Amino acid sequence: MDTEWARLVKKEVWDLSTVDEWHNVARRARDAGKEVAFGYVFGICVLKNAELPEGHPSRKYKGRVVFQGNRVVNQCWEAAIFQDLGSAPATLEASRVADFMGCVPGYRLTVADAEQAYIQAELRGIETWVALPEEAWPAHWHKLYKGKKPVVQLRKALYGHPDSGTFWEEHCDAAVRKAGFEPVGPSWPSCYYNKELGLFLVIYVDDFKLARPASALEEGWSRLRKGLSIEPHKYVDEKPAMYLGCSLEQSRRRLPDGSMATFID
Repeated sequence: MDTEWARLVKKEVWDLSTVDEWHNVARRARDAGKEVAFGYVFGICVLKNAELPEGHPSRKYKGRVVFQGNRVVNQCWEAAIFQDLGSAPATLEASRVADFMGCVPGYRLTVADAEQAYIQAELRGIETWVALPEEAWPAHWHKLYKGKKPVVQLRKALYGHPDSGTFWEEHCDAAVRKAGFEPVGPSWPSCYYNKELGLFLVIYVDDFKLARPASALEEGWSRLRKGLSIEPHKYVDEKPAMYLGCSLEQSRRRLPDGSMATFID
């Protein structure tokens, strides 16, 4: 958990320089006739992949810090109203099309996750202030704000904020287009095609799947990483790879007529 809190501070998810007491920020907003939102940030710790045997490298504790989206008020202590824009992740059918392309001779399939996806996007819309739990307070706050409720302005689209998914999707879309990928069409949300490289890209929130010509895949990932922070990608034909929590394994099998075909399970 300490590592997660430190990562978010380093990425300036909230602005510590804006710290003030909740009632002061609310009063200034009321006096100015300005709408602001107040919420809470809290941490959770889970045992990821708990179903795996002890000692497995993927079975580990993971800390996560989120915005408490069901407990947000405005400067008058009324329920805060956000844009509620919604998002449009790729469909399962699109993901399977990419799998199929990765089985075609001369083509390969790769997958990767965006690193802390949502907080790569700036938080827009209604100005939002958050109260941090004392475990996340800077050391000098404990003396300065003892018995008080300090808040800081939220700058990045932290998980749990009602509009974070939309802001991430818009940020991701802009970066993907800049990398030379164009949307396939309205009936194929979050799916892109790079005509120059011949690459098909499927994005489900923070899970990326890139398929087609083997010779162009490395260049495709390189271009995407110029605008997005993405973890190292994996080739499905080299080792099992995870996508949407499922393990993808590619294999070669002989058909009844004696020919060989590529399968993905």
